[in-house]
Amino acid sequence: MADVLTYRVSVAPAVDADVTERLLSVYVGGADSPREVRRFTPETSDLGDIHVDQDTAVRLELVDVDDAGNRSEPAVLEFVAVATIPPAQPGARGVTLVREQPPVDDTPSA
Repeated sequence: MADVLTYRVSVAPAVDADVTERLLSVYVGGADSPREVRRFTPETSDLGDIHVDQDTAVRLELVDVDDAGNRSEPAVLEFVAVATIPPAQPGARGVTLVREQPPVDDTPSA
């Protein structure tokens, strides 16, 4: 069963002073319609987490909207959700001495 992967989405603040909001559309699995659209203020740089199934295609589109309602061209980021975090290192390990014995003579006898 595939894991659900969590990604944190971040961007630089809006460039133009008249931007009033930012819209992040999250498309998953090649869908034509976004799974969700999030609204943010222009100075927001942390757009939160998205959760997607492993090996799923993801497309993020960010649009800035100005005070006249004009929308920027979307900034698009596409990737496939791939699990790249390795498992934790194995736990405690140990070695215990169980006996002592004299050296073994491996010399052939004549």
